[in-house]
Amino acid sequence: MSFNHIVVQNILRDKWTYISYFLSSVFSIIIFFLFTIIAFHPSLNSLDPDSTLGISLLLASMLVYLFSFIYITYSIMAFLKKKTKTLGIFMITGASMKQIRTLIFRENILIGALAIITAIVFGLVITPLLLMGAKVVLKAETFGMYFPLKAMVLTILLFIGLFVVISKIVTRFINKEASIQLLKGDTIVEKSIPKHPYLFGISIICSATLAYLLKINHHFVESLGVLYYLIFFISFLCSIYLIISQGMHFLLKIFEKSPAYVRKTNMLLVSNLNAKMKSHANMLFLITILLSGVFLCTSILFSSYYNVAKDSEANYPYSFQYIADPKADSNMVKDDIDYLEKELSTIDSQKYFIEFKSNEEERLGYMSVSTYNLLKNKSVSLHDDEFIAVAGNRDLEPISNKHKDQILKNLKLASIDEKNLLSTGFQNTYFIVPDQLYESIHFPIYQVYIFELANWTAYMELADKIMEHIPSLPDNRYVTSKIALYDSEMFVKSVMFFIGSMLSLIFLSAAMSILYFYLQTTLIQEREKYTSIRKLGLSQKELFTVVSKELAILIFVPFALAITMLFITLFALRTMISITFLQVSMISSLCFLALFMISYLFIRKSYFKRLLTI
Repeated sequence: MSFNHIVVQNILRDKWTYISYFLSSVFSIIIFFLFTIIAFHPSLNSLDPDSTLGISLLLASMLVYLFSFIYITYSIMAFLKKKTKTLGIFMITGASMKQIRTLIFRENILIGALAIITAIVFGLVITPLLLMGAKVVLKAETFGMYFPLKAMVLTILLFIGLFVVISKIVTRFINKEASIQLLKGDTIVEKSIPKHPYLFGISIICSATLAYLLKINHHFVESLGVLYYLIFFISFLCSIYLIISQGMHFLLKIFEKSPAYVRKTNMLLVSNLNAKMKSHANMLFLITILLSGVFLCTSILFSSYYNVAKDSEANYPYSFQYIADPKADSNMVKDDIDYLEKELSTIDSQKYFIEFKSNEEERLGYMSVSTYNLLKNKSVSLHDDEFIAVAGNRDLEPISNKHKDQILKNLKLASIDEKNLLSTGFQNTYFIVPDQLYESIHFPIYQVYIFELANWTAYMELADKIMEHIPSLPDNRYVTSKIALYDSEMFVKSVMFFIGSMLSLIFLSAAMSILYFYLQTTLIQEREKYTSIRKLGLSQKELFTVVSKELAILIFVPFALAITMLFITLFALRTMISITFLQVSMISSLCFLALFMISYLFIRKSYFKRLLTI
């Protein structure tokens, strides 16, 4: 019998152990392969790699691959833990550590190669559906079918390298003594978590201080740059781990002293949790971090996706805005406006003609209150000594302190309007002054033609046509359209939404897979323990109750912690986010809760059934 034959037979005789590892590897590779199919699509060839979208795609690809590396490493380590007894048999029968490592290395390479082939074949089968979905989500008719040769080559090269590196590294962790000890039947007792009240307190104080500095001292944060965020991230992770481990230790001790401890099966549940406190705490920490990433990523991307129309309107308030420069050729302006009116003649639209005067050196606009009322559909009145400051840039407060301004120096500020008056950035601020005063101002006059369409998001093709026919020309005309901005932003946000969905899917499935591997690696030990306890009189119903509660802790405690952290983050950012963000977060949280409930019921049924199988 050759060595390779032993490798194949070892896999076939213990196929159920290998299948879970194989499937988790296939899943990671499929996600990366599908992601690269989108990233290498010919429709994105013209994408600027230095643009936000190009950088996002690159970073997301690296993140998916990095996470695949971590996830497959974890899968291999869990797989090796489950194989410890089998390895002990090989060692007792005379196999050297070199042969054991070679055996594990070849097994991993064989499984990795099969996983890559399976993932690519399955990925190619579902590619048409993926591209159809991408076409709908991205609203890109050009997202047609193509043969993803680049994606295939990149996936094969990267994951072959990944399996070779991981297989070489993890075989160094095979412990001869532990394997033989397990084979002999000795149980390795897990160490309990010691109390660390001072470390816990220091960690919480550090994290809270860093979070507070982030909010109140931007100068300090900017001075440290990336180092600050790295320290904050590490401190945050330490705090979460200590909250889980120390919290678990504290709550179990409290519960042991309560009357409920001796009721029904509570004593058995608490004993079980105490015995596996360290591994349970590690598992809860891992799942909490993964779920936090999923929830935050989902909330941010969903809300930004659904806020595109509102954001576009905040930057460019009107469907079409044509500003004629004072130096512009009047014939050109007439031809442009005639063209616009002709194109929009069959559409339900409203047309406005206004003007404002501009201090071109300081880029300050002056507008009469009657024109302001026309644009805003208001009936504001001003006394002769009053003015209104209106925003010229989005997210920047309008200038209101103009005591040195020759026009405004004798006026007092009546109110501030922080909503953009015209397209963002054209003027720094617009000052609304009484009509009589406006007539006396001697600054160049800008003529503004505004067209507002009903149901404006339905006219993207028309907007593209108009913007292509009359593009902005410096010192002549400045043409903007919230429809065109919405169209381009929608594509960017759709791609980001797609990337975020893929990442969320990976994190979510990884959280469930890690829990599955954890249960699988402890199944034999748990089965032996409960079989012994059942001989002492534990009924099947009581066993079901204990298992249900323990699984509920492993699934819903990380969920509750992640949701709590999400809403604490939202509360801290409440002044910077819209109500839509909160609504989307609540809806997505309820959807995840339903998904977790289904997962819990499925895992509980499957695990309990296998626990009873002898």
